[in-house]
Amino acid sequence: MKIGYVGLGAMGGALARWLVADHDLLVWDLNPAAMARFAEYGATPATSLPDMARACDIVFLCLPRSSNVEAAIFGDGGLVGGLAPGKIVIDQTSGVGAETRDMARRLAAQGVDMLDAPVAGGVPSAVGGTITIMLSGDDGAQARAMPALRAMTSKIYRASGVAGDAQSVKTLNNMMNMVFRVATLELAALAVRLGVPMGELTPALEAGVAGNFTCRTVLPAIIAERSVGDFALTLMLKDNNQALELGIAAGVPMPLSALGRAAVQMNINIIGDHAGLDHVMPFMEQATGVRFMDTFDRVTDSDVTALTITALAAANRAIAYEILSVAAKMGMDLTDFGRILNNGSAWNRECENILDELSSGRASATTLGDAIDAMRGLEALNLKHGVTTLILGEVRAIYETAARELGMGASVSFLATLYERVGEVTLRAA
Repeated sequence: MKIGYVGLGAMGGALARWLVADHDLLVWDLNPAAMARFAEYGATPATSLPDMARACDIVFLCLPRSSNVEAAIFGDGGLVGGLAPGKIVIDQTSGVGAETRDMARRLAAQGVDMLDAPVAGGVPSAVGGTITIMLSGDDGAQARAMPALRAMTSKIYRASGVAGDAQSVKTLNNMMNMVFRVATLELAALAVRLGVPMGELTPALEAGVAGNFTCRTVLPAIIAERSVGDFALTLMLKDNNQALELGIAAGVPMPLSALGRAAVQMNINIIGDHAGLDHVMPFMEQATGVRFMDTFDRVTDSDVTALTITALAAANRAIAYEILSVAAKMGMDLTDFGRILNNGSAWNRECENILDELSSGRASATTLGDAIDAMRGLEALNLKHGVTTLILGEVRAIYETAARELGMGASVSFLATLYERVGEVTLRAA
């Protein structure tokens, strides 16, 4: 199969690299060095985008924004000059679903199928062949494209048969990741300040009910003093803005998402447009007033680690309900959506538990009172130690509101009813 790839940046380059071995690959990038690098791998630099489109059965794109994709397809000298009926265009950009649907409609008028196949898991996962791909668009085109997609990873999840839906899923995935990243880092900073070393806290968080992608990847990276990736925060902010736009359009409140987005915006405002994911940790140290690898005397006889696990699990559960509510309001299948979340950078153990609870009718043994007591305890201790927290107070407010209606003894599983009522949505999984 002859395949084209447009956009050989950090992510696009990592994905395209997997196509060289088993496919005849043509590549295109505005950076001549990237084209030369792929020529060394065995790919062929295309002479133009129309020539690439004429020569290839499938053309992938991975560009910064949907506007760049639109220009690469329909602009002067774009792919459209060489596309013909039966060809497939696959967009791996973290784009805007509505804009992708419009491009798919325009291409369909020419007999060309467009799929969107954004990814989750970061560049290291793409390099390692373990990236998660979310896929939407015509089911027949999905089947024809599968050999090329499987060259990149085995973790491919169908979002829907409508182009653009996978990009909406990716946007919500990234939003969830950022909110629990901020929540995890602020609670870790608080635990450290209260006397729990990072080396002791990290395995306890990852192994327990509070486990999430940040506990699994970012906290160990802090301890090892290694990079977590150079993904630009301006692009993360773009994704977060799109997620909030989805919530606004759906009429679903997203208070935790708004706080996660605010943290990204503050990073950019303070550090500049060059800020990347590696800047989030020093920013959080500056914001909280705690260096993660510093050690402090224990200030309480309370089990701070246990309180932190319970509080972070509560935050993970709340952000999962918030994101699931938007997806449900948009008409997405929550079982498929949850499977995607829990196989990528939005993984968290409480989201896994929620999907099981929604499908089985089982309820968590943890009560609203358990979660509230842990959060109250941490906030009370923090009054003497001055660690800034963005997420903790808002999560406690959500749980306190639910407890007023349901009682302190109600399972945290019944927090779902609050989200259903406020978002005017039904949360169910098959």
